[in-house]
Amino acid sequence: MFYARDVILFHAGDSWNGELAPRGSGTEGHPIVIDSYGKGNSPVIHGPGTNDSAAVLLKDQSYWEINHLELTNTSATGTASALRGIYVLGSSSKDLWHHIYIRNCYVHDVNSEGYGKSGYSKMSGGIIFAINIQGALIEGCHVANVDVEGIRNSSPLTTSNFVIRHNVVENVYGDGIVLHGSSGGSRIEYNVVHSACMSDAANYAAVWTYASRHTLIQFNEVYGTTAGGPNDGEVFDADIDTDGDVFQYNYSHDNARGFMLLMASAKNIIVRYNISQNDAMSAARQGGHRLFYQDGKVGSISNRIYNNTFYEGSLDTVFFQSKNVFFDNNILYSTGTVKQFSTTPLSDASEFENNLFFPSIMTAVHGLAGTVLHNISSDPLWKARGTGIAGLAIGRNGFLQEPTGYMLRRGSPANHAGRQIDANVGFDYYGNHVLATNTPSIGAYDGPAVNDH
Repeated sequence: MFYARDVILFHAGDSWNGELAPRGSGTEGHPIVIDSYGKGNSPVIHGPGTNDSAAVLLKDQSYWEINHLELTNTSATGTASALRGIYVLGSSSKDLWHHIYIRNCYVHDVNSEGYGKSGYSKMSGGIIFAINIQGALIEGCHVANVDVEGIRNSSPLTTSNFVIRHNVVENVYGDGIVLHGSSGGSRIEYNVVHSACMSDAANYAAVWTYASRHTLIQFNEVYGTTAGGPNDGEVFDADIDTDGDVFQYNYSHDNARGFMLLMASAKNIIVRYNISQNDAMSAARQGGHRLFYQDGKVGSISNRIYNNTFYEGSLDTVFFQSKNVFFDNNILYSTGTVKQFSTTPLSDASEFENNLFFPSIMTAVHGLAGTVLHNISSDPLWKARGTGIAGLAIGRNGFLQEPTGYMLRRGSPANHAGRQIDANVGFDYYGNHVLATNTPSIGAYDGPAVNDH
């Protein structure tokens, strides 16, 4: 049994086998800390690789911090169910726990059974929280080569202040990062997710929220997703019972499927100041060539998509199963063909104002409807379109500095051609102020025009 202020240290360079399941709880301001000491590589704990096991398990505990560990949990036969690297568990959703921090851990090679197997569980994989908690942090971790999920929680709405930031998640069978259940104060930010959604056996997405309120999903880079099941595979997803979540300042590129899924019950979702390059690439994948998927075929006009930059190839459709759409101040540029703008006619409640569509023919089939004002169709004159590469470059102001190719050149028709939108965030993708006294530009860039070269 451990108590407040206790410190458990593992020697760097050494390794252990089995499940680490320490008992006890710290107190507010005095957590129990697990860390490493000495010089060398992080200490390694190899989990037992048996059914429903973890390398590190915390159950019904508060005020713990786990730092600088390397963790695996591998079944030698590949047939063990529900393996986890780190598992934080609450035995009852009625009990509320506090302050579980996971920092700078490397979790890899967790091979739970996949979809269709008797032991399959979406609550298996790298770092998994199944607990009602206030104040959780997963920061600076590297999660790689895991089945089924990368980083995920499943919590009731009494959970709050769940923060997932500055992590790298790669080579994941299923979902990359999922925040499921938060009443407020939660964030998914500054993460890099690549090569997630590797399986097509079930529905997965790269970064998404479920039953959350006013979660910020921002400053993330997502690329290289390949599959995602019969319906999903999108980069981002505002899923069932989401209300007020904000997807902003994200950079997605080179993903097989679309940019965004909005479930039928999602409302008051804001999607703004994101850059999407070469998403929805794969015609061979079901849903591969659709940019937005509105489940339920209706959608809420309370969901607002504005001031984003989309540079894509050929598309089967921009909006799949959408009816009510708010889409203002966006640049949508296709280097190929767009077979139809929407799979079904859009409603008169929709709004399309001050967008730049290029080429104009993309809106020819099931095109703009509702309030349609001041849309233009001409080359946006970006600095260097299509040149974004992998790698987050964060400026001193905390905003992303790449890709610079989507800054607007002098003479761009998008410069100061947008409209003011209520409750605009006040900053563009790059951290330039969007002043309420000025007419904003179209797209994710609102800084001064740049030179041609």
